[in-house]
Amino acid sequence: MIKNIQTLLLTTAAAAMLAAGCQKPAETTPEPEGAGTCVPITQPDEFIILAWYEIIDINADSLLDEIQDPSTEWRLQKLAEAGFNTYFDYRLDSLEEAEALLTLGDKTGMNMILECPELQDPATTEMAVKAMSAHPSLYAYNIDDEPEVYEFPTVTSRIKEIYKYDKETPCYVNLLPNYAWDEWVEERYLETVRHYLKTVPVSFLSFDFYPVVINDDNERTLRDAWYHNLEDIRTAALETDIPMWAFALAKTHGKYPKPTLADLRLQQFSNLVYGAVAFQYFTARTIVWKNSITEIYHLIKQVNEELKQMEGIFLGADIKDIWHTGSQIPRGTRALAACPEGISKLNTGDEGAVVSYFTNNGKQYIAIVNRSCTESTTLEIEFTGTASHVAKDGTETPIEATYNIEPGDIRIFTWK
Repeated sequence: MIKNIQTLLLTTAAAAMLAAGCQKPAETTPEPEGAGTCVPITQPDEFIILAWYEIIDINADSLLDEIQDPSTEWRLQKLAEAGFNTYFDYRLDSLEEAEALLTLGDKTGMNMILECPELQDPATTEMAVKAMSAHPSLYAYNIDDEPEVYEFPTVTSRIKEIYKYDKETPCYVNLLPNYAWDEWVEERYLETVRHYLKTVPVSFLSFDFYPVVINDDNERTLRDAWYHNLEDIRTAALETDIPMWAFALAKTHGKYPKPTLADLRLQQFSNLVYGAVAFQYFTARTIVWKNSITEIYHLIKQVNEELKQMEGIFLGADIKDIWHTGSQIPRGTRALAACPEGISKLNTGDEGAVVSYFTNNGKQYIAIVNRSCTESTTLEIEFTGTASHVAKDGTETPIEATYNIEPGDIRIFTWK
């Protein structure tokens, strides 16, 4: 289970003896000063695949009755069948509703990230924490989504209040992308994230960025700043040795088109090769709603199955470097100027790709993600020694001279 995780960083309060009587002083809660200082920073033992809210109809006459209706349990089961192991919701009106949803999580095996008014109110935080933490399905307490920089002290205060009563369950905060506003602008984004990790005691680094849009010519394209955002998040995560969480968009709205298999692959596979261990989808309502699955359900199920297949290759990997190929390199990234030792040729022509070099379980790998969500690309790759193509399920086969990479898809290789 996700909760069975390996602790990478522990913080301990110093123990002292009183001069008179050699008695221990009263226990005090240490003041958090950044990432990992409340709940230890941890790495999951499986990928977190998360559906972000909206399986519950908030317009129902009774939200509690809506949660307890058999259809809600059915929707959670359908999410589990599509590969999800975690559900997030923040629009609950009471602790009773949160507990009802946690009870469903206990029953279905779906981990939960939730909040409720009683959790937010310092007068009732202890009661809420004790009630929620009694449920095995509680994975994290939701604190805030897309806070502004001036809200960081409030976010920290809320985490500290929860920490008084639960020192094991992490708190969830999700950051704005670099195309937002104020301090979140692209040029100062990394600086802002570093400030966040130095001042807010979180246990993982989550952000959202929805890159696939329809431009003025009615063409599918990618936002220019997406890979720069991934670069900055990866840099900050490496500096603090903190897990990286990222998103894919599953909801059609505004200039965001209905997701295709290529759109979903491109987003999650790019997140994957940049080091993400949690793969979130906004929103769950566009995957399953009421008593039926939606038209993109099976697309997301396929991508999740592929992510799970690649878990043994990527989970726990040490990503050494990331480059980009093609005639145009995304802003804020680096072009592949020279191949890693042992690779004599890697060419995608004018078409762009993400190239991630990493090691795991005593082996070295290179992964190439087609950066287009509309066009296939041809990969030419040669090695100086023994090498294999690695399928998503880990199956190794002899190297070929060229490979087709479908839009948004991935190819993986290993060599000695």
